[in-house]
Amino acid sequence: MGSSPLLSFLVLTSLVVLFVTPSHSSEYDVVQEPAPPVTSRKISRNSEKVTMSLYYESLCPYCSSFIAGPLAQVLETDLMTILNLRLVPWGNAILDSNNTIECQHGEDECYLNIIHACAINLWPDLKKHFDFIKCIEKQYKAPDRNRAEESWEECSGKLRLSTQSIKKCYDSGHGKELVLQNGKETDHLRPPHKYVPWVVVDDTPLLDDYGSFIHYVCKAYKGKSLPKTCSSHPNTSINKDTSLQSVCHASEARSGDSSGKHQMKMEPLA
Repeated sequence: MGSSPLLSFLVLTSLVVLFVTPSHSSEYDVVQEPAPPVTSRKISRNSEKVTMSLYYESLCPYCSSFIAGPLAQVLETDLMTILNLRLVPWGNAILDSNNTIECQHGEDECYLNIIHACAINLWPDLKKHFDFIKCIEKQYKAPDRNRAEESWEECSGKLRLSTQSIKKCYDSGHGKELVLQNGKETDHLRPPHKYVPWVVVDDTPLLDDYGSFIHYVCKAYKGKSLPKTCSSHPNTSINKDTSLQSVCHASEARSGDSSGKHQMKMEPLA
């Protein structure tokens, strides 16, 4: 029994040493999981739906007419039960060696392309961001930066979308990142786009027959039952000679004509 105090002392000493010894599992030495690799954008597809992508730019009158007219109308039909519609704002813009975006219709186009991209990212629901973009394209016509801001702010107010969220997206530079992703996707189109609106249905560009997109969507659908819109829509193409005049050509934006190229200056919103 005389060794009991000594044994207790040794046990206590061992416990003290154990608790004060540094451990690699402390909060300062937690091994962080590696961040997932950043991959190139992949187009989200619904296996049962036809994917249609509209490559466009703000302020192109033909893009505006196509958005506010045929596309807005089709959103109210049963074609949407088989259609996955994507909007990709960039169009005929160019990224120069100084990482400056140059746009066909001036700074306001670059600015509004970014606002569009922010809205698409903030509100993935098609109805929300489409209505916002349609509203802007219908309201804004004259080249005036103040009016450009007023137009989208008015639209966000009407549709009860957060103005501050859009401003934060723009001011933080995230909007520019989004629109540059759109530019990368647009520049990798095969065949390369020649003008906007440029409509692609399940990887097949409709070229100058983009006005007949309903016909091509219905034709591409592999499901068993077609929506009524398909049966009520004539399986004919629009007059190609007429449609060729209804585009904003990329060649004009990429020419040496300075009137067709305007740099985008990234300025914070008020």
